[in-house]
Amino acid sequence: MKALVWLIGVAITAMSVLVILKPQIARDIGERMNPQMFYFGCWARIIIGMVFLLISDTRSWGTLFNVLGIFLIVVGAYALQSGYERTKEFVLGIVHGNENIVRVAGAVGVLIGILLISAT
Repeated sequence: MKALVWLIGVAITAMSVLVILKPQIARDIGERMNPQMFYFGCWARIIIGMVFLLISDTRSWGTLFNVLGIFLIVVGAYALQSGYERTKEFVLGIVHGNENIVRVAGAVGVLIGILLISAT
């Protein structure tokens, strides 16, 4: 389980650094999103959120894992409830908006990824 959390942290950090360096990557991903990617992403968020909640008692920084777990479950469930079209419209609105907002989101991702790596 420790390796899984570390791997998730590394993946989040790597992708977020790429988004900071080149926000066009976020636009490309948003434009290429199809229903299969959408449902996979929603269910992956929910499952990873459940994993975080399950391991929060056994790791340092338990509060971080609780908050991230609840946040991921809520975001995944909300996206499923909203539907593919509405979520894609929301994502495209963000990535085609101000480039600095995309970079700030990438910086938040780097912070969360580093916290996950250091908590294992």
